[in-house]
Amino acid sequence: MPPRYDVSAVPPLGGYPAKQCPVRVQWDTIRPCEPRVAPAPLQRRFARGVEFERQVVAQLLQAHRDAAVIPAGDRDDPQDKLSREAATVAAMRAGRPVIVAGRLPVDQAGRRSGEPDLLVAASGGAGYRPVDVKHHRTLSAAPAGVPGLVSPLDRPWREQAEPLPGQGARRRAADLLQLAHYQRMLEAAGLAAGDGRFGGIIGTEGVVTWYDLDAPCWQTPARGVAGGRPPEPAQRVAGGRRKSQSTMAVYDLEFDFRLDIVAVAIRHRGDPEVDLLVVPVRIGECEDCPWWSWCGPYLHEGSGDVSLVPGVGWRAWRVHRDHGVTDRAGLAALDHRTATLVAAGVDLRPVLAAIGREPDDAQVDAIVGPRRRGQLALLKAAGIGTVGAARALSPQVASYCDAPMADLAEQIDQARAALGASPAYRRRGVDAVRVERGDVEVDIDMENTQDGVYLWGALVTDRTGSARPEAGYHAFATWARMTAQAEAGNFTAFWFWLTRIRESAAAAGYSFRAYCYNASAENSQLRRIAAGAGLGGEVEDFIASGDWIDLLRVFDRQLITGGPIGLKNVAALFGFHWDVEDPGGGTALVKYDAAVGPDDPAEADTARQWLLNYNQCDVMATHGLRGWLDEAASSYPPVHDA
Repeated sequence: MPPRYDVSAVPPLGGYPAKQCPVRVQWDTIRPCEPRVAPAPLQRRFARGVEFERQVVAQLLQAHRDAAVIPAGDRDDPQDKLSREAATVAAMRAGRPVIVAGRLPVDQAGRRSGEPDLLVAASGGAGYRPVDVKHHRTLSAAPAGVPGLVSPLDRPWREQAEPLPGQGARRRAADLLQLAHYQRMLEAAGLAAGDGRFGGIIGTEGVVTWYDLDAPCWQTPARGVAGGRPPEPAQRVAGGRRKSQSTMAVYDLEFDFRLDIVAVAIRHRGDPEVDLLVVPVRIGECEDCPWWSWCGPYLHEGSGDVSLVPGVGWRAWRVHRDHGVTDRAGLAALDHRTATLVAAGVDLRPVLAAIGREPDDAQVDAIVGPRRRGQLALLKAAGIGTVGAARALSPQVASYCDAPMADLAEQIDQARAALGASPAYRRRGVDAVRVERGDVEVDIDMENTQDGVYLWGALVTDRTGSARPEAGYHAFATWARMTAQAEAGNFTAFWFWLTRIRESAAAAGYSFRAYCYNASAENSQLRRIAAGAGLGGEVEDFIASGDWIDLLRVFDRQLITGGPIGLKNVAALFGFHWDVEDPGGGTALVKYDAAVGPDDPAEADTARQWLLNYNQCDVMATHGLRGWLDEAASSYPPVHDA
């Protein structure tokens, strides 16, 4: 679908807008306030990305003496931009195999500009493919997903790419949408490879991972959801069918919508009476966005925007808006019983339509139909056996049957918890909060960067009274330059230590439990590193055992707060504080750079101690959470009282 507005006044947009929040694109045009300065962790990420790209380019240039490097020049000088475009086109016309830091000719019709990190020639000099350098992993140990088709840096061409056994390509929407932008620009210039639309990402594995940009792999995005939303992996829809689109199709939809947003924003600048196309919605990008200082206060006005409720993303926000619910108070006021039926897939509309038309003692069986046994069972379990009983249902909530959400009842409880007087509530059906305990308990937390895990920390608690020598905090850290060997060696030392404690507890007849908070992070790293260290089977057995407990799941299954439930949020419920300045994963990344820096040994020692103290506080927090769950959490009121 092409843009709906006149975009002739829109300056050519680069490769970022299509993958960014549409509200951010709007504010970039209007600039409603002074943007926030990027926090230190975000600046660090940018700097590391630039340095990583420099290293990759150095490797490429060493391997390809005939590569073309386009001089940077003054990126704000229009004449320099034209010179770089001309130099890039000349290199492509000359058939240079690899072009570094090129600038593609501006696509005036499509309103696009772009500077791909690399352009890689197709075989026989028949066009080029875009390749970008990203400081993150592009491959996963799991064989599911897109097969990993990779080529080494000394042979970066897709024609020489080969499948990597046991590896799958990680699909990151932002990466692929950026590649699609460059692909469209190459096509507009008549310089794209003619044998399919493919783009590559060079990640921290040091290979080019290739992606088919025409492969239908994304769930169809809904245009107009407050300006669109990031695409998601293809999902099954009603009837078991897959409803999906290619990266190119999603890109076209998203980019054209951004053109509309900017076109209207430009008109709004000249005439504030012109309504903008999008309004702020809370999403994952907000934390690092320079315009959060504008959107944040807007979203928190009154009872707070409905998007502040956990689990309410773009689609749910739009559904609520379409049903007249725009804030948390409106969501909290919805009828929970009706929402439970709607969320379970019961179509209440025929039943409610029968009120006043059929006698109150008419049975819902005849209205719903005997074939819908599942729906009838749910209705009767909810006490809705007759038309008269259906009068207790909420017509407003029943209207959600046109766009049912499986977590609608959960969203209502989350909104009630957010606005309630108690900082937390017991979930429905939870009479007492429980957490599984062990005679010997180990709290585990890891610290990592994009390059790997450098620290495994553990807190051993002996509840047997036998004064185990391992009791207390233990850190397994490497401050060496991160390599696969350094990471595996550090992990192996930690793993053998943990295994000895587990086995000795079992030999003495004691139960053993290990805990973490949000096991998905630890599990992905455990599996990845163990696979390379020959410990994959042992680690899988441990993860699958009852000895490994995720306290996030324990908390979330039994308690509800209506807000974020990261470890620091939850630890505040029982008064735990980190004994380091500015605790957080972002700060840890900055400290890590200093910890491994060779220039200032004193600064490195200080940073290492900060990281050890921070990690120790993390495991002490999970230890404190477990005790609180076991002793005090049951005193919180049930959420249905909120």
